[in-house]
Amino acid sequence: MILYLDTSAVVKLYTTEPGSAESARLVAEARQVATNLVTYAETRAAFARKYRMRQMNERELDSCKTEFELHWAGFFKMPVDAPLVKEAAELAERFGLRAYDSIHLATAERLHHETRAPIRFACFDSALNAAASRLGLKTAAS
Repeated sequence: MILYLDTSAVVKLYTTEPGSAESARLVAEARQVATNLVTYAETRAAFARKYRMRQMNERELDSCKTEFELHWAGFFKMPVDAPLVKEAAELAERFGLRAYDSIHLATAERLHHETRAPIRFACFDSALNAAASRLGLKTAAS
C-alpha cells in the first residue's frame, strides 16, 4: 500500500498533537510514503507558525526541521504541474476545498491512476477525507 500524506499528516510526524500517533502508525505500516512537492514549503511554514505562536521553542523547531529533512529524502514526491493544478481547481469547486487541500487530493488521485496501486490517503480534515472517499480513495479514517 502506498500512503499519501497531506501536510497535516506530515506535520504530526514531528510534533506532539492529536493524530501524531496515528500518523506514525500509518507511516510504519506503509510500503511507500508519498506526497507532493508543495508539502515541503507547507510543512516548514507550519513549523515556523508553531514556533511564532510559542507552541514550540527554538530547539524543538530545529529538531523538527532536521528530522523532516532526513525523512523528506525518502518520500516519493509527486510533481505539481499545470494539469494537476487545473484538476485541483476543479476538485476545489466540486467539493468546496481549500486550494492546497485540492492539490493534495488531485495528487493522490493522479498517483493512484499512474501506479494502479492501492493508495491510502492520510489527512486530518473531515471535508478533505470525505472528498477523497467520494473519489474512491481509501482514507486513513476508513
